[in-house]
Amino acid sequence: MDRREHLTRFLTPQQLGIEIGPYWNPLVPKRLGFNCVILDVFDAAELRRLAADDPNIAKDTLAHIEEVDLVGTCTNMAELVAKKYSLGSFDYIVSSHNMEHMPDPITFLQECQKVLKPNGILSIAVPDRRTCFDYFRPHSTLMDWLEAYFEKRDRPTAAQLFRQNSLHSRLFRNGQEIGSFTLEDNPAQIRPLQSLKQAFDAWKAYEANPDTVYRDVHCWAFTPSSLELILRDLGFLGLIHMEIQQVTATYGNEFFLRLRNLDASSTPAVSTTDFYEQRRKLMHQINDEASENSIRVYQMRRGRDRTGSGPK
Repeated sequence: MDRREHLTRFLTPQQLGIEIGPYWNPLVPKRLGFNCVILDVFDAAELRRLAADDPNIAKDTLAHIEEVDLVGTCTNMAELVAKKYSLGSFDYIVSSHNMEHMPDPITFLQECQKVLKPNGILSIAVPDRRTCFDYFRPHSTLMDWLEAYFEKRDRPTAAQLFRQNSLHSRLFRNGQEIGSFTLEDNPAQIRPLQSLKQAFDAWKAYEANPDTVYRDVHCWAFTPSSLELILRDLGFLGLIHMEIQQVTATYGNEFFLRLRNLDASSTPAVSTTDFYEQRRKLMHQINDEASENSIRVYQMRRGRDRTGSGPK
């Protein structure tokens, strides 16, 4: 199953949907018959200009950039939708590699609940921190999200910029610097960039002269289990009312989630005992995931394979 199939499974062209920030690569495009609304912070003209100036984007894909129906942020989605459509009328929302950039993911999830029908689907793709330039970053936690939520953040903080830029890493292979890789690549080839001083100087400069410029960054870093833990904790605390239908393993450098919108009055009851038992298991899984592509585990796996003692 390829990434498009993961993200669009159970979605049909006849359903009414929203895709968030697809840029030049929409997953549910109108040109393929999907009844999908595009939400982005830029209008189509600006997106085409940005894509034309980006040497990493093939020019024949510029035609794939669709008209933007809702111009604004996804944390203000309900207000944007209400101006043109009815709240609670959408069958699905698709978001690919957006959540890690969002200053306030909890508000985003709450906005999705307002926009989606009961049983509507939120389909998400997220980069795994172990397979991208976030390799050396610790995973984000519920506390991090709650702090952003209570502060009503609308842009990344100076600390988040420092965290990414001071720990930014690359896979160095055959003379190339690679920003995304897989769990099977040799982690000994992953190196942090020599950017600590520059990151510190940028933070000091901001503290001396604060501004309101939006500087894009990975605000958050996840593995499949770490993100699932945050979502289940939010549900237990009553901050969101969404059922986790699927959290996949990591494919390449990303994993996929599918959430189902629930009416607050019909949220399935979970016993405290069951919740904390599942939470315990997820915490252990997070530790297991963190070690999965460490140098030591990689060397042990290679040694086992060479001796023929691996699985038959």
